[in-house]
Amino acid sequence: MSPRLAGLASVLAIVLISSAAVVLDGALEDCLPVALQLSSSTEKASGNPDAPKAMDLIVIDYNGARREFDLGGRKGCATLSLSSVTSGTAERGLSSSDWTAVTGEQSKPHVWLPTSSAWVSLWQHEKPGTAPVADDFESLAQSPLVLAMPRSKAGRFKEGLADADLSFNWSVLGQLLQDGKPSQWGQPGLLSHGSPQWKAFSLRKDDPVESTSGLFALIAVAKAATGMRVTAAELPEYLRRIERLVPNDINPDGTQMMRDLRYEARCGSPDWGDRTSAVIVQESLMYQYDADSLGGSPKSSTPCPAGGSGGGEPDDLVPIYSTTNWVMDHPFVPLPGLTAEQRAAADDFLAFLRSRTAQQRLADSGLRDKDGKRFPESGLTELNDRMGDERVVLPESVTAPPGLAVQGPEIAAIRDRWLASRKPVHLMVLIDESGTMARDGSVAGKNRIDEVRSALHRAQAWLGRNDEFAIVGFAAKSRRNGGTIGPDKRDLCKNVCVDPVRWEGFEEDRFKSAVDNLRVRKAANDTPLFQAIMGAQQQVAQRKAAAGRAGADDIYAVVVMTDGVDDYWGQSADEVLNNPREDIRSIPVYPVCFGITDREAEPLDRILKATTGLDSLSVDVAGTKGSLSGAFVSAFSNAVRSSY
Repeated sequence: MSPRLAGLASVLAIVLISSAAVVLDGALEDCLPVALQLSSSTEKASGNPDAPKAMDLIVIDYNGARREFDLGGRKGCATLSLSSVTSGTAERGLSSSDWTAVTGEQSKPHVWLPTSSAWVSLWQHEKPGTAPVADDFESLAQSPLVLAMPRSKAGRFKEGLADADLSFNWSVLGQLLQDGKPSQWGQPGLLSHGSPQWKAFSLRKDDPVESTSGLFALIAVAKAATGMRVTAAELPEYLRRIERLVPNDINPDGTQMMRDLRYEARCGSPDWGDRTSAVIVQESLMYQYDADSLGGSPKSSTPCPAGGSGGGEPDDLVPIYSTTNWVMDHPFVPLPGLTAEQRAAADDFLAFLRSRTAQQRLADSGLRDKDGKRFPESGLTELNDRMGDERVVLPESVTAPPGLAVQGPEIAAIRDRWLASRKPVHLMVLIDESGTMARDGSVAGKNRIDEVRSALHRAQAWLGRNDEFAIVGFAAKSRRNGGTIGPDKRDLCKNVCVDPVRWEGFEEDRFKSAVDNLRVRKAANDTPLFQAIMGAQQQVAQRKAAAGRAGADDIYAVVVMTDGVDDYWGQSADEVLNNPREDIRSIPVYPVCFGITDREAEPLDRILKATTGLDSLSVDVAGTKGSLSGAFVSAFSNAVRSSY
């Protein structure tokens, strides 16, 4: 973190909490106070006082400036509050009837600061009666989509392009596959200059449902495929092949994906080099990776695990720019329904965002100005000078070609083809309904079961019309609390699965209805965790068997959520892992943990690794605000990613 950020980080929480008092003090005591709620995308805001990002600091600057604006003859003064929400989640929350249920944030914003106006266009297409009606919003900054590669590999890749007499564009990704599988470094072709020890070409990118880099990557690849004469009927299979370049355990939030990436590189993850040939990401996040200013990351300060090298700074990521630039415009979007006072406050904040102070904050986060130019002497220009290598120079100006932008109907069509490109998913969602789920959650005014409902409303975006689901609650009365019925070896769900196992084709209304039926069990309030997992695996295995050959290649999985440890009949993870029925124990299990310790979560970590091969269990000891929602999103997206 730069000295400037570090100096302000310690006052972030104080300023945000006390800003109302600031604007009512002294010379501004006669002004009319106006509260203005903002929601920003995660590359601009962290919501973390210890690691603030550009918009966090701009809010501090604005609230501390004690500004006044005209309210028709009376003075107004605004107090800003800020939440950090990925653009895809915010779009779904704003277009729904319940912002809090989808995003986990209490206050619906008055002004939205997404990464791209593409999300507004998508909202206008899908829910036209609720969306802003304007078709142009002021751009605060710009950031192009780049292929970011570790410096050690970027030069070799560019040599391969030169040998093939190619300039990089997004159609090149299709040439990194051989017989539908990722090409090997060091083999003839574009990767011929690479080292064979790097193995297969692997690609990191975030999820187009959640984040803008992933959405733009999808659009760029799909449009490039059209230019290669890939037909609409062939596009789903082409997109599926591209997805095979991507590991299954990628965090769907681009900012968190880059934090995880830096942690792996810093700690010398054994398969770091194999898993990361390149990252499709917006340029500003590549800059934040190199500057170690991604913010808000528990992993950033986490000690490296035993066996990790902890060998100093990771290799820089360097950008490769496409001949067709897809550029994110970071718009300022006032939302429908503002009062005259809120609109005046929004206009005053927009004027402040144009100031040198705010523009410097944006520059320091790796963004370009609204015309796509590098800010002088800071941010990208500083990084460019530090790199000092003509092969990795960051262009002074980047703009999108005229007419390149896509509108809501085309975005929705490309996204739907992407969803159709994967195999159908059959997902059982297993939810702990024991007594502790009535305890307070991490969001004010919600208990844990309420927070689970909100998290599931967000996570359901990863399911599509070809998928099916079952939501099952589990709880039981243990012997310690007077229970007498133990495990049933024939029907593993019996006595612990308190809801009937009913498979349904995915529709949002059906899913929401099933989620809303979740409730805390007062009479049978213990946690039969391992019995419930085995029961869920058994039910999914039976579903797979019933599908026969027609569904043999589909994806069958369990997502299980708990806030406790197993206290039912002394069972352990070993009974799950050593189940004598291979068809049951092989069903993948993606656990979600909330409010438990690393030690308590260790058995679930073993189950995750054994059944999925992944090593990304989300454990939240403190019950941090928003963490449960993010953990469900990761579990759902990991389960679905395996369907490519």
